[in-house]
Formats: sequence, structure tokens, C-alpha cells
Amino acid sequence: MFRFALHCILAICLGAMFIVPDADAGKIKLPYKKAGLNKKQAAAHLLERFAFGARPGEVNRVAKMGPEKWLAQQLEGTLPDAQLEKRLKAFPAVAMTTAEIVATHPKNGYLRKEMSKAGILDVEKMKKKEINNKMKAYRKEKGLRTLGQLTNQDLPGQKLVRAVYSENQLREVLTDFWFNHFNVTIRDGAARHFVLSYEQDAIRSNALGQFRTLLGATAKHPAMLHYLDNTQSRAPQQNQQNQRRNRNQQNQTMAADNEMGGEMGGEMASGKKPGQKAAIPKPPPKRQKRGLNENYARELMELHTLGVDGGYTQKDVVEVARALTGWGAFPVGNKSILKNMKRNPQNFVHEGDFLYRRFWHDRKAKVILGETFPAGGGVEEGERVLNMLAKHPSTARFISTKLARRFVSDKPSETLINHLSDTFTKTRGDIKAMMITLAQSPEFWAEAKTRSKLKSPFTLASSALRALEADVKNPRPTLNWITRMGEPLYRYLPPTGFPDYAESWANTGTLVTRMNFGIGLVTGRIGGVVINLPTKGKNNSTNELLKTYSKILLPEQEAKDTLNQVKITVPENAQKKDVQVIALLLGSPEFQYH
Repeated sequence: MFRFALHCILAICLGAMFIVPDADAGKIKLPYKKAGLNKKQAAAHLLERFAFGARPGEVNRVAKMGPEKWLAQQLEGTLPDAQLEKRLKAFPAVAMTTAEIVATHPKNGYLRKEMSKAGILDVEKMKKKEINNKMKAYRKEKGLRTLGQLTNQDLPGQKLVRAVYSENQLREVLTDFWFNHFNVTIRDGAARHFVLSYEQDAIRSNALGQFRTLLGATAKHPAMLHYLDNTQSRAPQQNQQNQRRNRNQQNQTMAADNEMGGEMGGEMASGKKPGQKAAIPKPPPKRQKRGLNENYARELMELHTLGVDGGYTQKDVVEVARALTGWGAFPVGNKSILKNMKRNPQNFVHEGDFLYRRFWHDRKAKVILGETFPAGGGVEEGERVLNMLAKHPSTARFISTKLARRFVSDKPSETLINHLSDTFTKTRGDIKAMMITLAQSPEFWAEAKTRSKLKSPFTLASSALRALEADVKNPRPTLNWITRMGEPLYRYLPPTGFPDYAESWANTGTLVTRMNFGIGLVTGRIGGVVINLPTKGKNNSTNELLKTYSKILLPEQEAKDTLNQVKITVPENAQKKDVQVIALLLGSPEFQYH
């Protein structure tokens, strides 16, 4: 139905205008010939599913290299990326540590407070314009940037640039997949400073590694710890009698955390808008709560590992939450906690941005998924939980189903899911091995002709920019279009992440917007992007234009219906025929699906 709607709108617009855990190419056997495909067709399909689309001439290059060799290189994810590295310099936060990001991008409320302490601001007497000017001058003097420059420019900008220009395409595709699987959002006031580091250090670095490593990296990252509230979770009061000797230390730490919470979340908690007069910043209400918090434990099992039907109970959720008490984020810039750690090192485990507080941990006995955790445990209980979940059969099936849905079909076959589950189990969650199993499956290659996966807005935009070899000088306008098409990057609030099936993107409103994106791109109405058309300025016939651009935009595809529609309805005397042809091909079902 959605394909039919695409054809209808296109016509209107025309009128108006098996298991191998090794990535060695010699050990990868892709059965595309059995599916009736040649090397070029196989290359085109790999570039559609394991990359963000093909660039001009790339199908021929991959076919000449050999699809197996290309896949092996992508599974390693270590190809030189000189052009990408050059473009990433436009986003300063990319090169910063977590601590540097927090220090360089203070919230307005915190900055006003510090400037008031220094006697630079008097918010009671100064007008809003004067306050803003002084804050702007202060940022420039101190080398500070606004939070918006982090969340609205650097964070989404680097994601788009990586998708368009990185040579390690599979790593970027999987980074996008895993980020949605382990979703966090910049709409969470306490998490937003950490989302860039989360994607770079927890997700991208482990996107082609072991699932257990990826799971642990997300579990210990401050973005996740804040987003799903585990950083505030601690043993219930009634379970802390044996920890009273640590009460003074705990109170000092909580006071220090509250001070830091004011820095990180004061504006959000007070309900004040940026630039509005505010009292001393207060931490968000959730950071004032005491006791057990089940949010992360529940999503850990339901969304990250076992799945909603994975065989756990509400009691297991509570027990996992108890095992994870004390797991929190290291409060960047907090001097009090450093003093406490130095005085009482036995009460803490500090690993990068992760901090475990022993005196917040529930040390009573627990039973999780039928396994007993004896009393007296500590930080290792959380690690044991992650180990249990990562090797659980339900996790193998849940992850396999999601990978099959993303890379093969919205409704993957049981046979494929079972093969992937076997690979997950036998390789202990080796992501490379699972991708090889996918690529070696008959189901994957059957999709080369049906092309049933509707591109997400982000994938659609990235593939269009790649196909036209666009020079993205400013990603913001394109990102705005991606939002208009229904995918505001890093702003999806539910922990599920953006859905990955056609129904989530397929509706009449977004369909028209998707068509308009293609028109805007080739007509120069989307700022910050320059495309150089190979036939620009030449007096080519419609047939010649179709031959040129269908090879670029629809490589190795049979698109006779679409091409005939374009040929019939674009007159030979039309102005800017090349622009019309490209815009209509970008809006065709053959380009919208992959």
C-alpha cells in the first residue's frame, strides 16, 4: 500500500515537475549467485543494507574488489577515514573528554550562578538583554560554549557527517542500530551532557565486538545511569542497619551530589527557561528520592537483553535493581567525593565515568532468575547479573530478532532467527559472527529483489547525500528535514528507541515530506549542502538523463515503471530537466526502500 502511494505521489509530482566468527574474506561465502544475482547486484544490495547507500561508482568498485572482501573490511571497521576526520573538526565536542564536555558547555542556570558569585552579574537589577550579553562575553573570554552548541550542532552534526563520509559504513550503521537499542535522550536534563560520549565510547567503540562488552559499557555510562535513574538507586532504609557506620560518609556524598545535581539539572527542576531569573539551582526531583529505583533493571531485561517475554518476573526486576544499587555516575567536578574516596577507598570503585558506592549497595541475599546471590556481595553482583543476562537464551533470540528485522525484513523468518540465535550462543554474542550469519543467509539475498525495508528518515537523507556526492558544509538544515520527516535525532524519549519497521515511517504526511526533501535537495532549497550534477549545463535528452541518474541513484535495480513515468511526463523542452529527473528518482519507491 505504501509503495502504491509512493507511485501515486510520484505521478502527481511528475505532472507538476554458516557460522563464521572470523571476518577473513576467504572464510565468508555469500550465496548471492543462488539468489540469481551477479557481483554488481550483490554489491548494490550490501551497500543498501550494510551501508548508508552507494556513492557514484561504488557498486562497480565493490564488485571488482569482491563482495566478500568488502564485507570483511567493513567487519573490521578500521579503514582510513581522512576525509571524515577532517570534517569532524567542525564539531569541537567530538574531541573532548566527558569532563571537558561538561566543563565547556555549562547550563545557563549554573553559569548565571557562577557569574553572580563572581560579581559579574546582578540578576535582580540587570535586564535580560544585558545579562545575555555579559554571559556571551564571559563564554568567549573563558572559552565556553552553549549547551545548544553541543546538543543541536555537534552531536547530531557529527552523526550525519559520519554516515555520509565514513569509509567504515557498517560500523556507522550498527552504531545507529545499537544506539536505538540502548536508547538515551538529550531530553533528559541529567543525561544530555553525556550523550555524545555515550555514542562514541560505549556504542561505536563496541558496535562490532562482543554483546557482553557492549552491554557493560552502556550499563556503566553516565548517560544511561542518569537516564534510567540507576545513579540514584540505593538500598532501602530498612536494609541499611549494617551500614550505619558509613552514615556520615553517605551524607557528605549525597550533599556533594546534590550540589552537582544543581549544576547539571537545576534549570529543568525549577521549571525555569534559559535566560529566566532563577534561584539557586536545585537538582531534579528524581535526584532527591532515596531508596531502590527499578527503572534501569526493568529496561535492562525488557529492552536490552531478555525481551518482554523473556521469562522474568516482577520479583526478578526488584532483585536485579537491588543487585545494581550503588552503581552510579562519577560526579564530574565534585571535589567532596574525591576527598571521600581518598579517605575511604574501600567504599568506592571508580572506573572512568563510573562510580560504585559500597554504602549504597543492598548487601542482603538475592535470588535472580533462579540463581542465589549470597548476602554480603558488592559491585560484582551487578557484573554477575550482566553475565547472566548476556548468555541467556532469551537474549540470544531477542537480539537475533532485532538484527534480522533491521537488516533483512520487518517480519523475519523463524529459520533466520534460529540461525542467528545459534550463532549468538556459540560465539557468546560475537556481533561480527552474527553479521556474517546474516550475510550468508538465503533470506538476506532474497531481499535484493523485493527491497521491503522502508528507509528511516536518517537513512534516506544520508543515502541521498551519498548518492549525489554532496558537500555538507552545514548539517543543520538537513537535520531539520530529518526531524520533519519524523526522526528527531537523540530526542526520542521512550527507552525503546526509534522503531525499525515500515509502519513507523509510512503515513501520508511524512510521505509528502520525504518527497519534498528530495525536491529541496536538488533545487538548492536546503541550505548548507552543495551538489554537483554531472550533466549540469549540458543539453541532454530525458532518456540520457534517466540513463545517467538511474545508474547513480538506483544502481542495479529494475525500475521500469518508475523510469517510464519519468520519461513520459518530463517533456524534452522542460527547463532544468536534470533537476526534475533527480528529484523524482529520489522520491521513487525504488529509492525510498532498500
